[in-house]
Amino acid sequence: MELFWQNVQQTVTLLIILSILVVAHEWGHFIVARLCGIRVDDFSIGFGKRLFRIGKRGDTEYNVRMLPLGGFVKIAGMEPDEAPLIAAKDKVLGKENGDPDAHEIPLVAENIGENTAYTAPDGFYSKPLWQRSLVILAGPVMSFVLGYVVFCLMGVTTGIPTGNTLNKVAMAGPGGEGQRIGLRIGDTILAINGQPVSSGEEMVGLIHNSAGKPITLTVRRGSETFTRTATPKPVLDDQNKPVLSVDVVQPGALAGLGLVPHDIFAQINGTDVVSGEQVQALLRQNAGKIADISVSRGGDEVHLKGQIPQPIAQSLPTLNPHQIGLLNIIPVREIKRVGLAESFQYGNKTVADTFHGLAYLIHHRELHKAAGGIIFMYQATGLAVKSGLPDVVSMLANLSISLAVFNLLPIPILDGGHLLTFFIEWVRRGKRLSDQQQQWFLMTGLAIIGILFVLIMSNDIIRTVTHQLPQ
Repeated sequence: MELFWQNVQQTVTLLIILSILVVAHEWGHFIVARLCGIRVDDFSIGFGKRLFRIGKRGDTEYNVRMLPLGGFVKIAGMEPDEAPLIAAKDKVLGKENGDPDAHEIPLVAENIGENTAYTAPDGFYSKPLWQRSLVILAGPVMSFVLGYVVFCLMGVTTGIPTGNTLNKVAMAGPGGEGQRIGLRIGDTILAINGQPVSSGEEMVGLIHNSAGKPITLTVRRGSETFTRTATPKPVLDDQNKPVLSVDVVQPGALAGLGLVPHDIFAQINGTDVVSGEQVQALLRQNAGKIADISVSRGGDEVHLKGQIPQPIAQSLPTLNPHQIGLLNIIPVREIKRVGLAESFQYGNKTVADTFHGLAYLIHHRELHKAAGGIIFMYQATGLAVKSGLPDVVSMLANLSISLAVFNLLPIPILDGGHLLTFFIEWVRRGKRLSDQQQQWFLMTGLAIIGILFVLIMSNDIIRTVTHQLPQ
């Protein structure tokens, strides 16, 4: 029964997220169309048969439809043969209590005239090219704005992650040692090899220092406490050599620059750190000079810049260089509320990191590996629900920005495809594609979307069958 209610909560949460994304995206198209004086006949959440009609204002009906996996706005004039239907609809809806789904609409349409384009002044293609482009662009822009604003307001609402971590599992990565021994999201690690741990830093430090060595974890899950034995796997570089972590035990003379215990050296003046001896040598070489030191602190990259004291040899940092062992688990990060300025800083950084991550995937040709469909979103929703409201809100913002980027791809059917046809029209000095060319363009888009759908669903199925989804 508990599993049933978890699935219900997971499903409802995903449907709410998708509905918010659709409403924001379509509202962008809708509001700019209305500002440009373009008629909008339908604003629907979902596809297929109408479940119920929310209301009608002006020419626009607001509906909820059967399949809650998307939505649309029906902008008058975008279809090449809709003039009779629009005229019939206006005629039928002129009656008292007219039903927009009334069966007489198609019958009336048959007697109005041939299937021709809607060319009234409030039709889409009656407007200049720049207005049509704004209407199409407004959807992705509104999706991006929603994601950006949500990220920027998380600090003053749900709270944002701090640099501190808890001895609690936020995720057990697919294929990792943590997943192999059955760790799940929400598990609390009470002790490692009998040594109590009270923070994420202690937990990660003990795991990192145990590369290749069996360790015993004392785990609490709800009211149950049990033990698991695991062997942290050493991290290897591209040449299959062990990667060293140079942890700070005592900061020594660099405390004045902001170095603190548990920091991990990453770079000194742009040079990657590979050993403790190298760190000490670089610090000696730069004594009395301004240095830019990059460290990892609680999973975040921190830059320390300042003058290294001279002579530093009397107070070099105490270091703990060692191989890195991983269980491939991510600790829960402490959440706190902050002021508006800091909240916006977090939003700006998170959005920038999102695009950097996307650029990395494209550059390394790994975007297809990260792509996920409805199964992946369903699983991700389950993880977010278990983690709490901040993760659910963060997922909504991430999906909204992803929706904006995806819709701008120059693929027919998508918003980017419409913009591509407008660009072609502009190059041809106002000459639109012929009906046959538009039909071929549309069929090409359907084929591309179909191929993408198959590839993404294949990813989802492979992840599910091979248990490559996070726990």
